[in-house]
Amino acid sequence: MKPALRLLTVLGVALACAVPAPGATARQTSPAAAETPEARGVAQWVTAAELAAWGRERRDADALLVAARMLDEVPLRAGPGSDPGAAPVLTAAALRQEAAELRPEAAAIDPVVVSGARARADAEARRLREREAAAAPRPPPQRQPVPSAPPPPPPPPPPPPPPPPPPPAMVGVQSSPFGDGPVSTVKRLDSRESWSFEIDARGAEILRVAAIGDGDTNVDLTIRDAAGKLLCTDGFGDHYPVCTLAPGAPARLRVHVVNRGALWTRVQVLTN
Repeated sequence: MKPALRLLTVLGVALACAVPAPGATARQTSPAAAETPEARGVAQWVTAAELAAWGRERRDADALLVAARMLDEVPLRAGPGSDPGAAPVLTAAALRQEAAELRPEAAAIDPVVVSGARARADAEARRLREREAAAAPRPPPQRQPVPSAPPPPPPPPPPPPPPPPPPPAMVGVQSSPFGDGPVSTVKRLDSRESWSFEIDARGAEILRVAAIGDGDTNVDLTIRDAAGKLLCTDGFGDHYPVCTLAPGAPARLRVHVVNRGALWTRVQVLTN
């Protein structure tokens, strides 16, 4: 090989090695955003709402009871912007009541049996009968012959009544895996009415916002940054829109909720 050709070959190999392979360019990646317990609580609340809707459509009481148990686990913090007197859209107690109406035998359990009042009522009735028997007039005593043997010993006293059954198990949990829980704000929105509010998002942390509608109308949800740039939108025509973001730095964001229906509706907004 000629020296000049050999030199060109060496230079070509060196240049090929200096150029990075496709896809091998080093990139600066931001650290993964952390998911807080409160953000997971928002996701579980939305899942419970969807499960409850599924159970209502199929008249499935078990689905409603499972949804109620899911809500029991997630505490809520009241937001400052709720309408006065606005009740939450979704509660575990309301779901259990719906389940009882779908399954009448579940509501037919005698409450005195559960609470132990039946045993106390029976004991009170027995004492009343004894007092009435003691107060009833008796025939005059007749002279009895003197027994030749001492009377037998009195019978032993009756055993004490059994203790009342234990109270029913407490509904809910003593401690929640979802921290202090999401912030809940309940608003009443007229037909086509919109509602906006601002939140301060923390950096490198997942932000999750959900709007739980009462099911009468469709609800849309959008989130924009301070400059008006659209960051997330959920307008798929359902009752439970959700937006999940992962801001790289602290930021002021604006949340926008719209009632798309022709009827007024209640909306419960949850956010961490």
